[in-house]
Amino acid sequence: MIIDLTIIIVNYKSWEKLTWCLKSIQNQCHINTQIIVVDNFSNDNKFKDFQNKYKQVNWIENRNNLGFARGCNIGASHAESKWLLFLNPDTILDSNSLFSLIKYSNSNKEHRLIGIKQLNQNGSNTNAYGLFLDIWTITGFLRIFNRIFRGLTYKKMNTEEISFPDWISGSFVLIRKTDFAKLNGWNENYWMYYEDMDLCRRAKRLNLKVSLFNNWKCIHYHGESSRKNKTITLMTKTEVIKSSHIYIQNHFKSFYALSLHLTLIVSRFVNLLFGSIISSTKRSILMNCLVYWKTSFLSKEWSSDRAKTSNY
Repeated sequence: MIIDLTIIIVNYKSWEKLTWCLKSIQNQCHINTQIIVVDNFSNDNKFKDFQNKYKQVNWIENRNNLGFARGCNIGASHAESKWLLFLNPDTILDSNSLFSLIKYSNSNKEHRLIGIKQLNQNGSNTNAYGLFLDIWTITGFLRIFNRIFRGLTYKKMNTEEISFPDWISGSFVLIRKTDFAKLNGWNENYWMYYEDMDLCRRAKRLNLKVSLFNNWKCIHYHGESSRKNKTITLMTKTEVIKSSHIYIQNHFKSFYALSLHLTLIVSRFVNLLFGSIISSTKRSILMNCLVYWKTSFLSKEWSSDRAKTSNY
């Protein structure tokens, strides 16, 4: 049997939503799929139950939480198809949507990294795409101005049949296996967040078009894995700040990189400082970031300790 599509899902304690996600995959017709679920050490005694319940799924259990990028790469290394779909466990696909999506993508080869419209549980568009981080998009005000100037407003991007954002969310990324190999996969320097922006930036440097198909959609329960409790929320919100600095180090040099680092530090310090007045979580994030910023500046190395975990 020829496999049309390999679906790679990285899971962390999202078992209820994963159940819905797998059911929505089972509701796809006229397409042969290989499903790979990489569990990033949920460590809650549920892995074997799901392994026994969904025997058609290829299950991989990591011995540590290796982060999204590395989990995706591990899953992709077992893929047997032309197409790869990186899918979050808290997504629900429309019935029979994958067959038409793959058929269209096979016939329109100019689209190389493909995302689709993502709605939340209330039916509102989550705008699962964005602009690359640089000096012109580093604050919310500048991003609004940039979208207007470049003709990339949310209204326009969401109403055209096909839009072309700078990057698409890692919660749904369809890509040919050959293109994934050209990109050397996801960048494992990121433990969580910004790995999708990084992947799309590297793709555009290779002239691989990043496209958003608005005629296809899915539901995405954003933040299911990253907001389980206060500890996980603190960890992930700190990590997103670290990842922004890793992205700068990976894609910019010299004075320009330094100016971006400093601008991010000042803006986030002010935001966290005022937020810490009423939020203990923001106080903790601020303390974590102060240590990170100091260490990174002294070492001139912006990295995440979590991304350095070596054992599967």
